[in-house]
Amino acid sequence: MRLIRLSESVIRRTCRCFSSDQTAVSSTIPITQKQNAVFDREKERQLSLVKAIEKVHVKHLGPEDECSLMMNKYLSTPYHVAMHLGEPYCKHSGIAVVNGSLWHMLQPLQEDSELSFVRFKDDKPFEVNKAFWRSCSHLMGAVLQKAFKEEVLVEPVRTPFIPLSAGCFAYDVNIPFKWEPTREELVILSREAYVIMKSKANFERLEVRPDVAMEIFEDNVYKKHFVEQLQGKGLNRVTLFRLGDFIDISRGPMMTNTDFFSPHRFVFTCVHSIDDYLRPKNKLLRFQGVALPADFDTHHTTWDPILQRAKKPVHHDLVPFQTKDDGDAQTDRQIEES
Repeated sequence: MRLIRLSESVIRRTCRCFSSDQTAVSSTIPITQKQNAVFDREKERQLSLVKAIEKVHVKHLGPEDECSLMMNKYLSTPYHVAMHLGEPYCKHSGIAVVNGSLWHMLQPLQEDSELSFVRFKDDKPFEVNKAFWRSCSHLMGAVLQKAFKEEVLVEPVRTPFIPLSAGCFAYDVNIPFKWEPTREELVILSREAYVIMKSKANFERLEVRPDVAMEIFEDNVYKKHFVEQLQGKGLNRVTLFRLGDFIDISRGPMMTNTDFFSPHRFVFTCVHSIDDYLRPKNKLLRFQGVALPADFDTHHTTWDPILQRAKKPVHHDLVPFQTKDDGDAQTDRQIEES
């Protein structure tokens, strides 16, 4: 059954895909539309709560351009601060640090703040690299949601924790057929990512109540399970990110927009099956990839070993909320600092 579609930029061709006896019970498109309607409604509701413009004092800390600014409470973001400082800050600042906490560049400021920016070429880029990897997984999820024909129900599952030492990022999905993609099909998925990157779409952040998150993901058993687990841990807010029309749960922060990706250095490298932690008789697909930030370029002789390493299947973090391996986290930091 031919189920994968191509973007218009790759000419309207279809590629081989194999279907099992299981068939899709619904379509991804109406589910996506409903999710975005709830997201937009909640976003507008939160904006309506800002009845009057209040000011907050923001002090920019950094090796250069230290200054103090008066910004709009609940409306201004670190990106607005970067705009005051100049284009290089907007173009190269992946994330911000606000009063000691990691902060998404499009996340509104809530109080008087001391703010600094984190760039890829800083001496300690560990956190911005993690945010970039996290954004790569989110972009991968966005590609997978729209890559298949509308009669195929694609269930986004989650972004697994993959240590930086593994040399790849990943996204897990549930699709209603068995699939062993060809090299051409992986190239098609990478080109779909290129189309999204060229749009310079923002990574939008929104904090919502658990009941709103449950409404958004009412058709996705994996997301509902995730929200329930968060509630069980006593959390009363769920952080969502949206890229285009793809919405997912993530603590963030992520990149400001897709302009932070090097367009020809985002590659789907492999797909392999993993156990489904909610449906024991089912298998999930784990898609892996590798990418570079736009601030860096590399010769193909350097890029090829990076690509080959990312093709090795990674069976890590198969079940959400299991204890993170502190050894992996320590190894990641050692790699960053070396």
